[in-house]
Amino acid sequence: MREVYPGIYTFPICLPNSPLREIHSYIIRGEERSLVIDTGYNHPESLADMEAGLAVLGISIQSVDLVITHLHADHSGLATYFYDRGARIFAGKVDGDLFNAMASGEYWKMLESFKTLYGISDQEMAIEDNPGYRFCLDRAVPFQVLEIGSHFQFGNFDFEILDLIGHTPGHIGLYDRDKQILFSADTVLDPITPNITFWGWEYPNILKTYMETLGRLRKMPKITLFPGHRKVIDDHVSRIDQLIDHHFERMQEILDAIGIDEKVTVRDVSARIKWRIKADSWDQFPKPQKWFASGETMAHLDYLVESGHLSMTLNKGVLYFKKLQNCISKG
Repeated sequence: MREVYPGIYTFPICLPNSPLREIHSYIIRGEERSLVIDTGYNHPESLADMEAGLAVLGISIQSVDLVITHLHADHSGLATYFYDRGARIFAGKVDGDLFNAMASGEYWKMLESFKTLYGISDQEMAIEDNPGYRFCLDRAVPFQVLEIGSHFQFGNFDFEILDLIGHTPGHIGLYDRDKQILFSADTVLDPITPNITFWGWEYPNILKTYMETLGRLRKMPKITLFPGHRKVIDDHVSRIDQLIDHHFERMQEILDAIGIDEKVTVRDVSARIKWRIKADSWDQFPKPQKWFASGETMAHLDYLVESGHLSMTLNKGVLYFKKLQNCISKG
């Protein structure tokens, strides 16, 4: 348990069998009710950690409300548990609808369709391998919409709701201008990099959109970021610069991995580039992580198509990419 700001506490929630290991849930302690920001998986170990953390603070589960910053199961998985015990659930409209679609199953039908686009077979990975599928909330829950630009007041905190689209289509942040703090969840992480994945043609070039979000954050005055994983970030400008550099380096690696006059699939490229995964080949890659790796590859390929570095064609439901330029630069 750690007090990161007067009245704001954080403690780790276990994420079983995940490379992330844990998520930081944040608690703002109130006089009558307290506020929880993000939950952990819908899993007994995550729930046990949540209940233990609240107990340390002397907070009853029946006396809390919940803000969900984005749809991923490690942030929303216990929403049903909180709702059933009287919590009001707050979320952005886009991701709120999507985490409810996860519970109903509609979301997973969309994700399943991406495998064909990527050129990945059913034997290589299945929806059942995705941790989001296994650990999402039990059923859809009613939620109160936090509109972008609106203010959400809790105790002596006055949070402006920021649009942090990129890591997910409707990721939000809670920003207290006077106190110079921002609950940024998975938009900026240190030392790991947030996964930026393909969300369908409804959200074209999501990587570019994400970097535009980073650009807006970079222009903000000095703030302390409270992220969903790893360490609190005091120098947001330096970390944002590192993240932007990382993605351009990643795109150059992708261009280098594609031969002249070669047509490649998302799977082809995913298997050629480097990942921080203990696996000697794509065949040995953990199936749950193939979902994240292929989606991230697609997001970078989509950027390179829009920037004129690659061409993209669709043949029998599979996307193929061909290199048009050898180098990419931030300029």
